[in-house]
Amino acid sequence: MDAKELNSLVERMKSGDRESFNKIFRRYYTPLMRFCFRFVADEDVAAEIVQDLFVKLWTGRDKLKISTSFDSYLMSSVRNAAYTYINTQRSHNEAHLMIYSGESDETDPSDQLQSNNLEDSYRKVLATMPEKRREVFLASRFDGLKYAEIAEKLNISQKTVEAHMVAAIKQLREGLKEYL
Repeated sequence: MDAKELNSLVERMKSGDRESFNKIFRRYYTPLMRFCFRFVADEDVAAEIVQDLFVKLWTGRDKLKISTSFDSYLMSSVRNAAYTYINTQRSHNEAHLMIYSGESDETDPSDQLQSNNLEDSYRKVLATMPEKRREVFLASRFDGLKYAEIAEKLNISQKTVEAHMVAAIKQLREGLKEYL
């Protein structure tokens, strides 16, 4: 596909043409998945990131402004989303380690209090989650299961697992925002 044809597809997509969007999706989905996988090293996560990009591309199509090539725009978007995911994971892992390893400065009462408050808040947020969401989240984060494994284990679709994870992470971010 040459640049002129691609620009035409993008312009038609921006006008709401679903077929143009579908052509763009089919052309870029697999290469973007491979590119994203190099950062996150998890096919399920790469798929989620790339799918989210395409959802944002479609829902924000009327406001889409691309100052580089479309290829560069997509690659940069995926790379940035992958970095955000990695940083979020690092923050969650550090918080998890801090909560469950008991590592804190035992001589500083304020550190101990903050750690106890964080752990309490974390447990409260988990407790307020709907049962299936909590089960999916714990299977992913604590049992280390991939989305496909969770879907099979719980007899639900992988898309449902993804939706539960997105909602769980959003709920945790909201409930723990004073600690993040």
